[in-house]
Amino acid sequence: MTTECPHCGAQYPVKEQEFAGQARLQAQCQQCNSSFVINAPPELPHIPADQTVALAVIEGPARGQVFKLTKPRVILGRSGSDIVLYDPEISRKHCAIEVHGSTAVLIDLGTTNGTFVGKKSIRKSELKNMSKFRIGSTTMLFTVTDKKAGEGAPPPTLVVKRQ
Repeated sequence: MTTECPHCGAQYPVKEQEFAGQARLQAQCQQCNSSFVINAPPELPHIPADQTVALAVIEGPARGQVFKLTKPRVILGRSGSDIVLYDPEISRKHCAIEVHGSTAVLIDLGTTNGTFVGKKSIRKSELKNMSKFRIGSTTMLFTVTDKKAGEGAPPPTLVVKRQ
């Protein structure tokens, strides 16, 4: 990320690792010698390496489909999206999901038919493991599971040597 001195406008690169869990850093401009505070960026979306995050369609035209999330931010919609759902009540780009570890944020993208958690229309809502939400006539389940040891790795191969 880049920060700017509020006094003279000089720009400086700042690595997110420098915050090391702190909400702010004290900085001193090398050009005008003034001191100022740099606020940490909001938590960046990420999928933990030891977990599998997925969306399961539990009601609607795609019932039974499961979408494993491989990116920390995905767009759901009827076309031109990361996850395409063939539901006429869903907008082309209907909502976004940003994964933040074992939770996620569901964001409506200004749709006509809305995004619902429970019976409530939302603009933004936190999802936890086993949270349900509805877009169009499609109800989805957000799941987070621990990866099993060796998942994703090829199965062991038995090699038999002839003697």
